[in-house]
Amino acid sequence: MVGSRWIYKVKQAADKSVEKYKARFVARGFSQIEGIDYEETFAPVTRYSSIRTILSLSAQMGWHIHQMDVRTTFLNGVIEEEVYIEQPEGFEVFNSESHVCRLKRALYGLKQAPRAWYTRIDNYFIGLGFSKSEADHNLYQIVVEGKLLSIVLYVDDLILTGDELLILSCKDDLAKEFEMKDLGLLHYFLGLEIWQRSGGMFVSQGKYAREILEKFNMHGCKLVDSPLPGGWRKEDATSGEEVDATVYRQLVGSLMYLVNTRPDICYGVNQLSQAMVKPTKLFWKAGKHVLRYLRGTSGYGLWYKQEDEVKLCGFMDADWAGRPTDRKSTSGGVFSIGSTTVSWYSRKQRSVALSLAEAEYMATSLAACEALWMRKILVGLFGSHLDPTMIYCDNQSCIKLSANHVFHDRSKHIDIRYHHIRDCVQRRIMLLSYIPTEDQDVDIRTKALTRRKFEYH
Repeated sequence: MVGSRWIYKVKQAADKSVEKYKARFVARGFSQIEGIDYEETFAPVTRYSSIRTILSLSAQMGWHIHQMDVRTTFLNGVIEEEVYIEQPEGFEVFNSESHVCRLKRALYGLKQAPRAWYTRIDNYFIGLGFSKSEADHNLYQIVVEGKLLSIVLYVDDLILTGDELLILSCKDDLAKEFEMKDLGLLHYFLGLEIWQRSGGMFVSQGKYAREILEKFNMHGCKLVDSPLPGGWRKEDATSGEEVDATVYRQLVGSLMYLVNTRPDICYGVNQLSQAMVKPTKLFWKAGKHVLRYLRGTSGYGLWYKQEDEVKLCGFMDADWAGRPTDRKSTSGGVFSIGSTTVSWYSRKQRSVALSLAEAEYMATSLAACEALWMRKILVGLFGSHLDPTMIYCDNQSCIKLSANHVFHDRSKHIDIRYHHIRDCVQRRIMLLSYIPTEDQDVDIRTKALTRRKFEYH
């Protein structure tokens, strides 16, 4: 049998008074045995890129976004395995101590509880006629008489957008099936602060940014104009005295979550995250430099405004051999739907590029993967053919290499997985277009720039 225990919590109101005393009976999941008490445990969650895409589309279409929460979420999941759990403490007086309980529903603490809940609500949405996005299995949509309703599911949090009448009808259906809490218009979701206004929507993490500054005692620090000083090179910081790795990891982890609404610190966090094992003083100093930048920009965020055309486009760039220690390059990319970015990244390439064209070509392949994924979301929502996605690149050799088999002697060693961009271009799923280097905004995701260039991009 699986062990159990009571969890007690005192919930306080905003004025610090006691709102209620809460007791929850949970299972000791660590006592479960694989193959006997559970089989599969995986349950998908939506990507933040999907959430930002839905927010952007809602702003452009003029839709309101509503939020709902499921109470005691995991208790709604029906478990398929035969699981026995010991009686709750305090009930042995009334029952024989030799008796145990067989679970029909999931309990908090069970390893398969998240999967059981996802299976339950997924089957429920499919039964209502919703279809799942091929790109994200937590994104559901339904079209009724030409009107669209879209739902994003993140464990027990749901956001609904589209036609207002369909939203109200769906809320009633959900309330009949589950114990729901209607939170009205979306304002706070997974740490994202969202202000819905006529003509647009503003998304930020200002409160969270200020909490980070308080946590690391940087709320009174001096301000700087960029996340990393211009010309900062990671290899210069790999030697020197080491610092507390635990505190450093806490800093990087906090900043990684902040990147969900702050693409401007993406490259800085990418560089800091490559020294998690043995961080040095120079890396810690660079981390505090990011915090000093955040103090002056804690109110920054993403502004999604209403527009007439829904158009997906992207920018990509690469910093060739930016790390003298291993000579690997950094790929950067950003995609926007309409006015504001919805997806961005800064990643070190897996292999060494022998030329700038090769580094750009490898970065373009990564951008193509992201573009294909975002096109799947748009096709699933609107069910129509999309025009070729334009990706802007500042390297002519890369553009020609993606269009045909030129420079064969200099490209025959490139891994075959990077050549799928050529197939995408030939099928006109996406097109590469040249953009001058000085206008390449994604430059801030491949290298540390001076203040003037950083502010310009």
